[in-house]
Amino acid sequence: MSRFFQNAGDSDSSDSDSILSVESDFSGDEQQQQQRAAGGAAGRFARAAYSSDEESDSDVKRVMKNPKEKHTDELVKLAADILKAARADEWQAVATNFDKMPSVVKKLKGLLRGESLPRTYIRSLVKLEDRTVKEGMSKEQLGKLSSHDARAFNKLKQRIRKHNKEYADAIAAYRENPVDSADEDAEPAAAADGSASESEDQAVPAAPTRAGRAVPADGSESESNDSYWDSDESDESSSESEDDRQVGFARWLKKAPAKGDDAAKKTKKDRSQRSTPAPAPAPPAAEEESEDDGFTKVGKKPQKPKKPEVTAESLHEHLKAITDARGRKGTNKSETVAMLQTLLNVASNPLQKCKVLMALISAQFDESAGKSYMPVEQWNRAQTTINDLLAILEANPQLTIHETAEVHDDKTDAAYAGEPITLRGSIISFLDRLDDEFTRSLQAIDPHTPDYIERMRDSVPLYVTIARMQGYFERADLGDSLCRVVLRRIEHLYYRTDQVNMQVEAAAAALATSGASRLAPPGSSVEATIHRLCTFLYEHADPLLRIRAMLMHIFNHALHKRYYVARDLLLMSHIQEAAPQADVNTQVLYNRALAQLGLAAFRLGKIRESFEHTVELMSSNHQRELLAQGVGQQRTQQLSPAEEQLQRQRQLPFHININLELLECVFLTASMLIEIPSMAAANANPETRRSTTCRVFRRMLDFNERQVFLGPPENTRDHIMASAKALADGNWVASRDYIQAIKIWSLLPDCDDIKDMLASKIQIEALRTYLFTYSTQFESVGLDDLSAMFGLPRPKVYALLARMVYSGELQASLDEVSAVLVFSRANFEASSRLQQTALMLSNKATAFADVNERVFELKINGGQTPGDRQQGDRQQGGGGQGDRDGRPNYQRAGGNAGRDGQRNRKDGGAGGNRNGNANRNNRRGGGQRRGGRQ
Repeated sequence: MSRFFQNAGDSDSSDSDSILSVESDFSGDEQQQQQRAAGGAAGRFARAAYSSDEESDSDVKRVMKNPKEKHTDELVKLAADILKAARADEWQAVATNFDKMPSVVKKLKGLLRGESLPRTYIRSLVKLEDRTVKEGMSKEQLGKLSSHDARAFNKLKQRIRKHNKEYADAIAAYRENPVDSADEDAEPAAAADGSASESEDQAVPAAPTRAGRAVPADGSESESNDSYWDSDESDESSSESEDDRQVGFARWLKKAPAKGDDAAKKTKKDRSQRSTPAPAPAPPAAEEESEDDGFTKVGKKPQKPKKPEVTAESLHEHLKAITDARGRKGTNKSETVAMLQTLLNVASNPLQKCKVLMALISAQFDESAGKSYMPVEQWNRAQTTINDLLAILEANPQLTIHETAEVHDDKTDAAYAGEPITLRGSIISFLDRLDDEFTRSLQAIDPHTPDYIERMRDSVPLYVTIARMQGYFERADLGDSLCRVVLRRIEHLYYRTDQVNMQVEAAAAALATSGASRLAPPGSSVEATIHRLCTFLYEHADPLLRIRAMLMHIFNHALHKRYYVARDLLLMSHIQEAAPQADVNTQVLYNRALAQLGLAAFRLGKIRESFEHTVELMSSNHQRELLAQGVGQQRTQQLSPAEEQLQRQRQLPFHININLELLECVFLTASMLIEIPSMAAANANPETRRSTTCRVFRRMLDFNERQVFLGPPENTRDHIMASAKALADGNWVASRDYIQAIKIWSLLPDCDDIKDMLASKIQIEALRTYLFTYSTQFESVGLDDLSAMFGLPRPKVYALLARMVYSGELQASLDEVSAVLVFSRANFEASSRLQQTALMLSNKATAFADVNERVFELKINGGQTPGDRQQGDRQQGGGGQGDRDGRPNYQRAGGNAGRDGQRNRKDGGAGGNRNGNANRNNRRGGGQRRGGRQ
């Protein structure tokens, strides 16, 4: 008999047990190696693997499942795992199992042939939908999950409703008759585990006993009266089998008690008592006495610790403890806010309420630390708390809060009787944080969604809070804080039109509860209010606040078409000199003011001024960064994540932005009206210095002209380029139509006036371009013909021609009697392009002849220039014959003394001399002719 059957709990004699133990102790190496390979497998697997040689493989019973049962068990197992993981908030595991279910369901549907899916699967879908869609999770609960689980929960929430539409009928039937019990929760896992254990148990054959009856593989007999002996033998055999699994010297070492000993003893006790009737349950008192071994407890039962009661007298100590715990690691910020709310309800006088409210506002701002922006609910609570603090300060003028005051640490706050007290704190810091959080929320919300509009509605209550705080600072005479709150108020007014600001002021007056402000009295116009606020900052604020206030004032003037006032304010303040040294936000504000000035000048028809204001900004490739309206793509440098995050924090909210497409359209239109006549004047007179006024426009125009095929204009740039080409050809009607067809003009308040102004400007510039282009072709032009050609009245044409003649742009004169423009003779020296081209060809041919002669001289002189040969003759001749003034012989006037004559005399005598003189004379003549041509 094999030694592995001793775990079956058979009742063999002690002799057979000893024989088996001896056989197991002295088993061969081959069996030990097999046992090592078996590892920590369970006893029943060991028995099935190492059965005796007398047993055959046919005795092993295997469980065979059809595909239907197999896929059903797999689906039930997945449903159970999903419910278990959902209860543990392990949503990543839920998503993983949920992704596996469709493939199993697809296979199972093909096998069911019209039968319904398992109820456990439908129940898991219902529970999952209730947990994700109906119940959901708050932001705090999602924040407690890991990033992977939170992402999986959100994805599952989006998918589950669409997935369950396919099983709507089955889900509805389940909801009508739901089965929610612990047995059903445990059934899938038990079925999955039981199927595996059942297959394993059936794979192990029953061990035959001496009496010829079979004993179960686990060694237990439920109906046996000899369970005590059976359990002893099973324990003994199990210990011996554990010894068999030890190899070598390890079998004789002392063993540590296993973790499952207590459980094994309990199981053995249960088996021994299985045949005896269970005793009746004892009452709770008897159980306590049995546990206490006969001792009786004396005294009362322990009670839960009560929370300390907070009173007005003890409020100071509690508030100090909460304040000291602020910022420490492990401090629960939500609990801190709740505790401060409790203290606020207990506070009995204005002094205690002010202290608690200041601590509560700080705690509310700390609660959102680490987030991209403060949630709207928390922001509303913080604003309400600040308004409550302002209401207490307005109702109690004897209480003031100042940043430089001493700390008021008096434990007798409960006995406050209304005496003047100054607390240390900074209300303006609370307002700055509140306004900054409002701006951050606008930066984070998509501006093209209703959420952005909903969030913008909070700007009016925020403006009311700013106005109330300004009034409090005026009454308390806090100069520094008053300057800061006035600047905050201007920031909410300067970018809006007067019509919008009037509505905001009316709403603020309806919501305000405090008295009127002397800086912004009710009933005054918006322009006057902004002027008073800015003037106050000009007189009392520090330089940085003064510069920012002036730039906002300039922006507001330019926004309302007061161009000359804004321009004079900019020039007299010399801000352009101090702006490059200012901080980034001030530089952004300066760029915005310049852009708005350019738009204001364009609306008034000041094309040259508009171009000068916008050329520096639009010539750069970083308009978005300069105006803080986005982060552009950096080709030359790669921004680090910290720098990119810093740039995103500087971005302005969407409703404050300047339309970049409108700004580009204004700039390109002004460039076209300036550059096209300049190009025509440069082509007409080649001696005029060709200077490019706008390189950006010139590059766009050159690129457009190089295109092989040009379709109809589609965007703003295409319309402007087509208009520029028509203007250069003299077709002012087509140029006007292209410009007026641009849809971006509708964003300007005076759209029709701007289109009429542009049509007039195009007519004037078309006339100037025509005169520059054809001034060399005509001797005179009639004013009536020009007026009819370009649709301009005769006085306007006369004024334009007079200005051009006076400024020297045209070499002509006006004949008032005959109404004719007479061109001067200077225009006919280069009367046509053919003549200009011929002159250029002549100059190039002359230069080519000069170069050819120099090359010929180098060839006949042996590669030496005349200067090098002259120096060589001096070194060789030394003190030879010459004139009395020291000149060498070849410089004498005689024909035989020339350089070429001497060289040719050596070759051919007198004939060579004559040829040399002739060549020299020819060169001199050629030089004279060249000089004459020049």
